This record gives sequence, structure tokens and C-alpha cells, in this order.
Amino acid sequence: MKKKNSFEPKNFELAHGKNLLPENFPHLSNISAGFIFQYIPRPKRITSPEFVYIPINPENVLNENYDTKAMLTVTQWNAAWEAGQLRSKFIPEVTRDTFPKELKWLKKIDGSNLYLIPMVRESNYEAFKPLYHLIPLRILRKYELPALKKGIWPPWTFSQHLDNLIPNDFDNRVSKAFAHFIWPLLDSGSRMKAFSKDYPIVLLAHNLNFWLPYAVEVVENRLKEFDLAPFENNEQKKKLHSLRNNIPKEIIVDRPRCGGSIWCGEDDAWSAANEIIKTADCKGRLKEIINAIRSNRVEDDFSPLWSYAKEDFERKLYHKRSKVRVTFIELDNTIPVHAPTSELHEKLLWEDFLALLVPKERRIVICLKNGITKVSEISELLGYANHSPISKYLSRIREKAKYFLNIEN
Repeated sequence: MKKKNSFEPKNFELAHGKNLLPENFPHLSNISAGFIFQYIPRPKRITSPEFVYIPINPENVLNENYDTKAMLTVTQWNAAWEAGQLRSKFIPEVTRDTFPKELKWLKKIDGSNLYLIPMVRESNYEAFKPLYHLIPLRILRKYELPALKKGIWPPWTFSQHLDNLIPNDFDNRVSKAFAHFIWPLLDSGSRMKAFSKDYPIVLLAHNLNFWLPYAVEVVENRLKEFDLAPFENNEQKKKLHSLRNNIPKEIIVDRPRCGGSIWCGEDDAWSAANEIIKTADCKGRLKEIINAIRSNRVEDDFSPLWSYAKEDFERKLYHKRSKVRVTFIELDNTIPVHAPTSELHEKLLWEDFLALLVPKERRIVICLKNGITKVSEISELLGYANHSPISKYLSRIREKAKYFLNIEN
């Protein structure tokens, strides 16, 4: 019997043993640009990240053609993440010999902090790494997703062996798994199952494209805390001093930062998720969006399952309805609204008199005017338990009518 090779492609990408422990999984890491560049220009103000997909055929990357050059460009471009929007100014020059003519449009990109995402398969794993490698093992297993080894961000290269591990509906499963993961930070009071699939906050939780830019900003903020790579020799120090004397004031030139773990383990990943929520609130007004949605809930937003949110909604809804039933009375031939535009006609006397009355007294007068004269009928129509309040209001109305019509006792 043939012994199973533990390093065969379909297993090589999976996490094993201690790498699956909660203190080690999930894991997202970074490789230092110091392996490629000696120096990195950094703008003092970096713009928000954006993403563009670069099509690459993995079967051709070993040949001298577009796919090989495109892969090299993606690696060098993303490695220089610290340069942000400056990459379009120097990467094409640094990589002149390997820069593919099909990507010359990148030279014209000005002011955009672009990440190049290698598009090598139908799934968007390379793009969604910062989100995928936040999800704990138990949730990945729930949605039958592979427990991959630590992810590398930004993408340097791609694995040719993931096709055996990633299901055809990978993006859909990741969307569900991430929504499951992030939901407690969006609504801690009710489970996601308490709401319909079309509930706006549920849709927001599933929208990976909404969360990705904020996740990458959190990644960048964490990477900025890494130490700078040490100088390899004195010549590097001298050259850096020379570069700093010939660079615009809004740009800083220094050694690239070291690489390392961006987050590692469930606790660290959960802290990163909280940072993503704060970033989304700061940059995308997330709390305002959620509060607006909650303030305008309708019955269709809830699933048939019971929840505190649904109970609270129904309590408020029926409470409002009871108020509406008592406060507003729909009767024919009621007095029109008295406004500056009201025309002078025979009913102006009624308008002026009603202006003297409080709302409860006005409703009684409307009943009288429409032929409802019995105290018991008025009490029932206006929702009173007995006729005592109506009798008291009628006494007050009589006194006001006498005053208004100047009738002496």
C-alpha cells in the first residue's frame, strides 16, 4: 500500500496540528518589502485603499510572456504598500525590464492607493484574505470552508494548489461565514436568524466588498507599528541621507518595515474585527447607517422566529396604533384646517371658536357637529371608559362658548 505523502499539494495549503489551536488560528501575516527594495518613499498622507484585479493565467507564469511579467509586477507593486499612491510613480521605472505593456495604464494612475489582486481563479480568495483569515475555525467548519495556513497580505504571489480545496461557491460561503463572525458587533441583542434575509443590516454583514477597504486600513495601521528593517551596511545609510536631501517635503524616504504577524489567534482576530467596526464608523458612518435602519424597521424585516428585537418592535408598533386609534377620528364633514389661506365663508365662526379649544375639546365639538349628541356615544367613540370626562369637558366647552359669543348668564 502506497504511503500517503503529507506534502502533497492538496494538504500543503492546510493548517495542521498546533497551527489549528485558538491561540494560533486564524493568522494573517506580512512579508517585508526589504527583500525587494532598499528604500521606500512614504507620503505623509496616504489615501484610502482601492483594488484592481489583474488577470493572470497560472499555467503560463513560468514562460517569458505577459503572465510572468504581470505576476512580477503584482509582487513588487504590492510589496511597496507603504508607498501608497506613490507606487505609480516609481514601480514602472524600477521594474522597467519586466513591466508588461498591457499594464502601462498603471503609470497614469495618480493619487490612488491601488492594490493589485491577481485574478487566477473564479473565487476572490486573494482579494478577501484580510476577511477570510479573521474567521475562527469553528465557523469555517460550519460553512465547510478549508482551514488554510496563514494568509499573506498584500498578495505577493498565488498558490496553484488551492483549486483542489476551494469549493465552486467559495465566495458565497465566505460571505455567510464572515456575516456569522461579524454579526455580534452589529447587533449583540438578537441572532441574525431573527431577521429576514433581505433585512438591510443582514445584507450589509454579508457584503464583503463593503468590509474589505476597512479591513485593509486596519491591516495598514497595524503594519505601521512594525520596526524598520535594519541597515545592511554603511553604504545604505549614506545613500538614504542623499535621497532625503533630494525629495519633496511631503514625502518621507526610509528603509522598508519588517514583516511579521498582523494578527494571530482568535482573540487577536476579534480585536482586529473591533478595529474594523471603528474604522467603518469613522470612514463610512456605520453607526449612523445601522441606527437609521433600526429606526425604520418594518414587519418584513423579521423572520418568523421570536427575538427580543421583534418583541420590542411589536410592542412599539401596537402601542403607536393604540394611540392613533384614540387621537385621530375620521368623520365626514369635519371642520377644515384653519390657516392663513382659509377663505371667509359661513363656517368661519366654527373655525374661530375651535381655535379657543384644546384638542380633546375640539374632538367633542366635532362629534356634536356631526350629530353624535349622546354623552355615552361620544365617550365610546373617543375611547373613554365612562362618560365622566366627557361631561366635564362639555361644561368647560359651554363656558368658553358663552365667553366667545358674549352671552351673559
